[in-house]
Amino acid sequence: MREASPPRALSLLLRCQCGSCALRLALDRPPPALRCHCARCRRYHSSAFAAFLQIGARAPALASLSPSTRTHPDVCDAMGPVDRLSCLHCYSVLAWLPSSGEAGVLLSLGCVDDSSIPPPIAREWARRYAECEPTQRARWWTAVPRQPAAPSVRTLRGGCACGACAFEAQSGGEFQTQHCYCKLCRRLSGSVGQTWVPVRPEGFRWRAKDALRLVRTTAHGQRHVCTRCGGVLSIVYDSQPDCIWPSAGVLDDASLPEDIGAALCRSIHICCSMMQAWYELPDDGLPRLKYAG
Repeated sequence: MREASPPRALSLLLRCQCGSCALRLALDRPPPALRCHCARCRRYHSSAFAAFLQIGARAPALASLSPSTRTHPDVCDAMGPVDRLSCLHCYSVLAWLPSSGEAGVLLSLGCVDDSSIPPPIAREWARRYAECEPTQRARWWTAVPRQPAAPSVRTLRGGCACGACAFEAQSGGEFQTQHCYCKLCRRLSGSVGQTWVPVRPEGFRWRAKDALRLVRTTAHGQRHVCTRCGGVLSIVYDSQPDCIWPSAGVLDDASLPEDIGAALCRSIHICCSMMQAWYELPDDGLPRLKYAG
């Protein structure tokens, strides 16, 4: 009989986009992966789902990050009251801590540096993971356009996790989704990436903007963020003054078309060259671009 392999030690590097928050965690064995689909986690992470590593007991090392982090008290539909941890400077979503302090810490998998994850372990996380609230999955995440699309003007509504920032946008007949897996989208969301829905500026307005800030995140674009909870709400590209890109992750489910596939004129995967090894793209037949497009 073949003997079981001993547990593999692991040294994971957690870091935000700007580098203000960085932490090396030495673990006795690979922690289990988890994905939460609840609407509150989706909105806070501005993504299709929250992706975590369960590292067991609350890690004292996380305290070293506190000078550069914000803590946002919130609720997860699956696990109750939580404290969500993000970078004060770049808004990357770093971790999730149960408010009771009794359970373990959940690290945002999107903020775990790829170089610190051995390929065999990444492949294991891609195939084996627990799921919370699967009935609340984002309907737009797996929607595939059915041509010809049925164009109609619709009002999309969305906002941040704390409610300080909210918007509405007229999507018209141009309703499309672009799923981006670049490192910036991954770290800011702390998850698999972010999905963007382009709309015209004339059909976009802020319904609430008490904590709204436009932050330059790249040499060619800026993002609207909530400075209170850290939520990323939209992208504005310097070269596209006639377009705003709200995040699908913060859209109200009730404002979306009932049949998203029939309403979509286009859906693509972009920046696939930066795809993390712990996620496998579905065999959905959608175009896959190496970079943005």
